[in-house]
This record gives sequence, structure tokens and C-alpha cells, in this order.
Amino acid sequence: SITEAQREVFALHEIAQTIGSSLNLSDTVTLVSNKLRAIVPFDTCIIFVVDEKSGKAVAEHVAGENYDAFDRRRMNVGDGITGWVIANARSMCNASPELDLVGLPEEIATNYRGVLVSPLLREDGAFGAITLYSKSRTSYTMEHVRLLESVCQHASSALNNALTFEKTKESALTDPLTELPNARGFYMILEQRIAECQRLSNESLALLSMDVDDFKAINDQYGHAIGDRVLASLAGVIRKELRQMDLLTRYAGDEFVAIMPMASTHMAANIAERVRNAVEAQKFSVSTGKVVQLGISMGVACFPSEGETTEELLTAAARNMQNDKHSRKTLISIANNPMSTLDAFR
Repeated sequence: SITEAQREVFALHEIAQTIGSSLNLSDTVTLVSNKLRAIVPFDTCIIFVVDEKSGKAVAEHVAGENYDAFDRRRMNVGDGITGWVIANARSMCNASPELDLVGLPEEIATNYRGVLVSPLLREDGAFGAITLYSKSRTSYTMEHVRLLESVCQHASSALNNALTFEKTKESALTDPLTELPNARGFYMILEQRIAECQRLSNESLALLSMDVDDFKAINDQYGHAIGDRVLASLAGVIRKELRQMDLLTRYAGDEFVAIMPMASTHMAANIAERVRNAVEAQKFSVSTGKVVQLGISMGVACFPSEGETTEELLTAAARNMQNDKHSRKTLISIANNPMSTLDAFR
């Protein structure tokens, strides 16, 4: 009808006008699904985006029914209907929805009767898709396909911009060598954790500050490329000894700081000792047949007894770490091979 056609034109115009108003990925996908509901019927709408690291399509946004079942659902590009659409950069409708719903509870999968999927496109191909599932509609019309493709055309640019912004923001807070949060990320996360502790009153929090002893000697003798490789390996050793809830950050150079929620002074000290033992037992390869062993100085500070702000806690942890460094005699040992006598230098 004329009224329906006018509504569709208005909805598409509104999408085109408002969809690029935010660089926030969550806001953008929510806006797309809300506007889409006015022109194409669905019971569940999912916006999939391909994760560059895993290569899988991830459900970034779910609107409508069965949110819990679909949220963050992952599928291989090429698998199912949505995977096929992304791999071939072409829309598909009226295939069996079950091809897309493998692994979901039967009571959910068998309820859907219709499906419509269109790709989100950029210059190098599809980077995602919008998938619509319907319980009552066994088939979508070509008009529905046209409308969804039009929405995807408008949405693709905005979603790609939002993804680029998220990636840029993430890279600004992440150390590229270790893939840990950097100093900026550390401050942001610690401020959030302190705010939570203040809100919950009884919540404890500990910082574990770590500094590799005489690491300059590694860089001087073997070069910065080898030093970087050792640091990346060291980060992995430390992370293995922390609890799952702890967050390790690369604060600067050869300094690491772990944020430890719900950790008492005693617990943090025990974990610190575990980390020290693991680091000092590890042999890091620096060249063929040669390894180094590292010493590490550590300092713990707890909220609120040693500080109630980010700066107070960090200062206390750094002070305790320096005290530890001065009170210990740590050697960096070099060996021609792991079985030989280790020649030590400071």
C-alpha cells in the first residue's frame, strides 16, 4: 500500500540520517535493529560481525526473542546460511533456518520457520551480516530482501566505522608486544576497580608491581629484538601464575603490574611468591644454545590500607617493590645450554 511504502521510505531515510551519529559499536547495532523492525518483520534479529583474530562470525547484537541463546554465538564463515552469505557476499532467504541453528536447544531451533540474511559489505568483501529469523513467516518476499539489503547498505559504512573506532581505541590501550593492557589501560581499569571497591565498602583489592632485575643487560648483550621476545615470554609466565580474575598489565618497559580483585595482603603475597618462583625457574632462550634466567623484584599494596586512590596504591606498590629490590641480591644467569654451569652477571 501507499501508506506502507511511505513508512518504508521514511524508515530508510531515518536510518540513513541517524545511523552514523555514533562511533560506539553497541549503540550503532542497537540503532540498526530498532529501525529495521519498522520495515521488515522478524522475531529475532542478529547482527553478525567477523572477528579478525578467530575468523569466526560473532553475534555482536541480538534483538527480539531468545537473546540468551544467540548472544555472542559464533559460527564459521561458510557454515550455515549466515556463514554462506558472508563467504559469498550475497543475500539468501527461505532456506531452512535449522541450517543456522545447529547446537541450539531443539525447543528453540524448531520454532523458527523463516530466515532472511543479507551481507554487510565493504571494499574487501563482507565483514558481517544481518540475520532475521521468523517463527510465523515461512517465506520472505523479494521486497523484504530489497529492504534488508538497503538497510545493510546504509548500515555497513556506519558499522565499519564503529569497528575501526573500537579497534583504534583498543590498540591505544593495549601493548602490541605482549597484548596486555598498557599504562593507559591500567589506569582506566584500576580506577574502575577502585570505584567498585568504594561502592561495595568491604571489597578488597591488591596491586602487585613487578620489575625485572637488570634487564638492561639482556638488551645490551643480545639486542632489543631478543629483549622484546624475552619480555613477551615473561608476560606469559607471569600470567599463568595469576588467578583467572587477576589482570596483568605492562606498565612500562620491563615493569608489569597485576590488578588483583578480592585479594587480601596475605593472598597477594602468596601469589607474588608463586610468580617469583616461576619466573626465576624459567629459562628464556636468547640464541641457539643460550638461555637466560631472570630475577624479578615485587611489591604488593592493598586497598584501602595502603591507598584509596590510583596514585596512592601505585606509589605504595612501587615503594614496596624498590624495598624488595634493594633487600635482595638477584643474579641474571646466562648459560651456553640448560645443562651447563650458569655464568652469572649483574
